[in-house]
Amino acid sequence: MFTNGIPLKQVDHENDLKLNTKVHHNDSLVNELLQSIDMFRRDNGDFPRHLNKREDFTSQQRQFQNEMLYAHNFYRSYYCAQPLTLDDELNRSAQRFAQKLADTNQFQHSGTPGIGENLYWASGMQINGYNAPIAWYQEIKDYNFNNGGFSMSTGHFTQLVWRNTKRLGVGVAYTNGGQSVYIVAQYFPPGNYQGQYQENVRQQGNC
Repeated sequence: MFTNGIPLKQVDHENDLKLNTKVHHNDSLVNELLQSIDMFRRDNGDFPRHLNKREDFTSQQRQFQNEMLYAHNFYRSYYCAQPLTLDDELNRSAQRFAQKLADTNQFQHSGTPGIGENLYWASGMQINGYNAPIAWYQEIKDYNFNNGGFSMSTGHFTQLVWRNTKRLGVGVAYTNGGQSVYIVAQYFPPGNYQGQYQENVRQQGNC
């Protein structure tokens, strides 16, 4: 689920809730991402060591944020998009909204003006920071690079690799005794603007 450069009208909950199922890691790029994360951890230790610590986030939240950032930038590197940077203002906004979703057991957008947003919900599975980006990336199979445009079935993917987006915020919150998780990614500048897809969503190797 997402709300980016276009007004959010009617949310297709059935389509978006399909993302709560576990993704089968049979895509070569997905496998490459997972191997890359494992190598980074072995070489550098825990992710939080590579972040500027803030008292308002726990080390676990910082680790999740950096895993999300790592996965985003891994995919973006294949689609001619510059790396994102974590933004603590966006992190706090995303974290507050993730907690609100968990507290109310709702799955809907924040409607924050001027901010792109992808949502993810999962239950009954272990979650790391790369699960949501992997699920969003799977939408590439439905995206037509030759006639790029907005679609409810590809909006997570296009925001993930949107070239003009520069900053990322990440929130994660649990409910049902830790059995369910809500993940919020917020983006600035937002993506998914009509008329800008050809410029901002490039094919691999077409930079």
